[in-house]
Amino acid sequence: LNEIEGEQITGYKDKDRILDAMAEKFPDACFVLTLGSDGAIYYDGKEKVFQDIFKVKAVDTTAAGDTFTGYFLAGLIRGMEIPDILRMSAKASSIAVTRNGAVQSIPKREEVEAALSAD
Repeated sequence: LNEIEGEQITGYKDKDRILDAMAEKFPDACFVLTLGSDGAIYYDGKEKVFQDIFKVKAVDTTAAGDTFTGYFLAGLIRGMEIPDILRMSAKASSIAVTRNGAVQSIPKREEVEAALSAD
């Protein structure tokens, strides 16, 4: 969820309070809180894993959250480790925001993997 949704659900604006409240409401769940230009945090109720953004010149942020979420879920399905999933998701989002539009801005996996290898 994003920070606005987190505030709507919990009543808190602070990222840590949002995550703690979500973990209390849903103790068997794991969460990813996206923070826009401040990155993202994964929380499983015990451990928090932070991922910073990849700084780019954004032209359109329309699909940033959806791209991040899609890549995050794909990483889970592939059995990747959480830090690697977060990094891949952040890289995919950083590519998407450099392009106009929604669906057409989402990069293919090969492009994201190549960009990660270049870093």
